[in-house]
Amino acid sequence: MTLRLVQLSDKFSCYTRGENEARFIYNEIFEDHEYDRVKLSKTPFIVDVGANIGLFSLYMKEKYPLAKIIAFEPAPENVEALNRNLAFHMVSTVVTYPYALGTEACSTAFTYFPNMPGNSTLNIEEKECQIQLFKENYEETFGDDIFRGAKQIMVPVNRLSYFLGQYHGNVEVIDLLKIDVEGTESEVLGGIDDADWNKVRNIVIEVSNLKGGLDKVKLLLETKGFTVTYVAARGIPEIFKMFIVTACR
Repeated sequence: MTLRLVQLSDKFSCYTRGENEARFIYNEIFEDHEYDRVKLSKTPFIVDVGANIGLFSLYMKEKYPLAKIIAFEPAPENVEALNRNLAFHMVSTVVTYPYALGTEACSTAFTYFPNMPGNSTLNIEEKECQIQLFKENYEETFGDDIFRGAKQIMVPVNRLSYFLGQYHGNVEVIDLLKIDVEGTESEVLGGIDDADWNKVRNIVIEVSNLKGGLDKVKLLLETKGFTVTYVAARGIPEIFKMFIVTACR
């Protein structure tokens, strides 16, 4: 699909390949404030994992103009849109990395959905469960159209602590770690060294509980000293068991 400029509100436009998905994500971030669950300083350091086309990073730059953000997105077509959107909105203090995050450095298969790029994933087993639920509860041909054209591509993976140590060694506090990675939340968290865990003040994660992911993430965060709360994600049908987890020190 062609990358094109779409107006999502009277004051906001962005480049995207999937207008309907971009509108959904825009409403989730800018209207419903799903990831806006903690109060930050005026100059926060933010890590955006699963940056997609950049809407979360743009929202945080709008709210915190002095924020410094590092953003991770492995899908090449999403990376192109991400960088185009940052340039279009004249944002220069977001550093982008075309990587997935995990527990170790490697190259691995990533399933990319051209019609729904925000659903692209390293965890195809969990995504297949979501797709099956979608087809069982909605018109099957509509589901086929949304997820048609899936392709596997190889993407680079590395640990978050690698990037922090290699490129951001002067960062003493990570004010917010946002994670939206379609089923590999535990792997992202597993790539953080103890020294870097001590820097993290707040975390917001989208988690599917179709296979018990909620309890797994909650337990891990509690063992790291966070107070954890969660709510059902708005705008997503209850059958998908999608939650927004917030962890604060």
